[in-house]
Amino acid sequence: MPEASGLAGLQRLVQTAILDPDGDLDEASRKLTPSSALTARERLAIYWRGYRLRLLENMRGLHPGLTHLLGEEMFDRFALDYLDARPPSAYSLSRLDEDFAAHLSATRPDGAPGRSREEWPDLIIDMARLERVVTEVMEGPGTEDAPLPHPDDLPGPADLPGLRPVVAPCLRLPELAFPVHEYLAAVRRGEDPEPPAPRPVRLAVHRRDYRVTMRELGPAGHRALRALAGGATVGAALGDVDAAHAADLLRRWTGLGYFSRFHEPGVHAPGSGTTTPTGKVAR
Repeated sequence: MPEASGLAGLQRLVQTAILDPDGDLDEASRKLTPSSALTARERLAIYWRGYRLRLLENMRGLHPGLTHLLGEEMFDRFALDYLDARPPSAYSLSRLDEDFAAHLSATRPDGAPGRSREEWPDLIIDMARLERVVTEVMEGPGTEDAPLPHPDDLPGPADLPGLRPVVAPCLRLPELAFPVHEYLAAVRRGEDPEPPAPRPVRLAVHRRDYRVTMRELGPAGHRALRALAGGATVGAALGDVDAAHAADLLRRWTGLGYFSRFHEPGVHAPGSGTTTPTGKVAR
């Protein structure tokens, strides 16, 4: 631990002791005074335990689905293992779990050489991933303060292939091995669902008017929407889809608010080109 010198040094010493996952409070407690009922170490331990309980409470709040799936006791064991391995350093508690799914993946019990791969860790990891995505969508930038394009703003068939929609910043497109979105929705409704069976799932997670929605997409639609999110034109993203179906998909996605604006056909650089205040392509 760092040497305490003055108030700032003492604060750093106490902070280091409280953040220590092993609870090594001895050195810091030697700088503090006891009370009539508690030793200095016991007094400091109250803050150490309180800090960890506060982190656990926040982790449960970020992961209601996974907490329900595992049970609170088992979830707390996973969460504490993560917090001990990757102590929080972000200024916001909403970022507390940003590496949780990666940690679960790296420490899965069937990850050792020679072990056969099991399905249940994938279910746990998928749930953690989806709930992190939901937090990012809810806490990140959105489109509530800007006008959005309307389906009628889409150009005609001749210009549609060259259109380059700009995907809303609050849209995420995860691919999962389990339909954990259905499980999470049931938990939020106060139900007690059975753990889902494996099934490939492609989702559009989006926020509009401060409400997060999760919609399942077909493989072709999900692939096309991901291509559009990467900056592709409609022609490149939906070239293997017939024109009528492509136009229908674009109208539906526009109506759902998946696009924040449309770039003029032929424009290649995101952020350039001309759009009307409503998002309608200028001609």
